[in-house]
Amino acid sequence: MAFTFNTLSRVAQGAGFTQYMYATSDAKNTVDTAGYFNGASDFLNVNDVIMVKASDGVGQVIINANSAGVVDTGDVDAITATDSR
Repeated sequence: MAFTFNTLSRVAQGAGFTQYMYATSDAKNTVDTAGYFNGASDFLNVNDVIMVKASDGVGQVIINANSAGVVDTGDVDAITATDSR
C-alpha cells in the first residue's frame, strides 16, 4: 500500500520539532523506506517525530531528510507493551 495523507495527524508542536500520529495497514518495514512520506513533504521537517501504528506493531520514526520532495526516515523504533509486573 502507499502513504495515506488523511491518516497523518499533527498532535504536538514546539521545541524545534512537530509530533505526528500515523495509522496504516502497511508493515513497519514499508513505512520506514525512503520516499514513503513524500506525499507530506511540504509539512514534514528534519527531526519531526511520527508515531506509527502499522499492521505489525507500533513504533516511531524520525525524519532524517526532506529534500526536493523526498522524505527519508530512520527505522521504526518499536514501542512494546511488555507487562512484566
